[in-house]
Amino acid sequence: MIVKDFFEEKGVKAKPNVKGTVTMWMMGFLTVAGVVVAYWFAPALMMSLATLIIFIMMFRERNIEYEYIVANEEIEVAKIINQKRRRTAIQFDTSNIRLIAPAESIRLSNEQEKNPQIRFTDYTSVEPTSKVYGFVLDLRGINAIILLELTDAMMEHLRKLIPNKIYED
Repeated sequence: MIVKDFFEEKGVKAKPNVKGTVTMWMMGFLTVAGVVVAYWFAPALMMSLATLIIFIMMFRERNIEYEYIVANEEIEVAKIINQKRRRTAIQFDTSNIRLIAPAESIRLSNEQEKNPQIRFTDYTSVEPTSKVYGFVLDLRGINAIILLELTDAMMEHLRKLIPNKIYED
């Protein structure tokens, strides 16, 4: 049992969402096209208004960062949008962890093969500064694999808490 309390956090800039960026700029193009077409055909103005709203919503959420927080037996990943809004992406306890392995490990591939419907979420940065680990979780009956790039101190803390669930292969 660990006597000392542990708290550490790390922030990383999220990978750019290429599909979302392309969709955002397509909405911007459709907005401009709708305004031009509205000159001759009035109902196109409603279409351009709808695409403008979607463009603005997507434009506001293009700068995303993740913050990892490990506090004793709790792990939380927060999504920070435009350095203003903070939303909890996922929060779980060490008792929900089935295994932790490096991202390129065969163990994660085996989990995906055993359960093709498993949820997969990547919370890493473009160029990871730390080693990327895959967490296989069981959250109230929902199986998930999440990728995190935790610091060495965070991983050492988890090795002390749940040594039989961490694999280094």
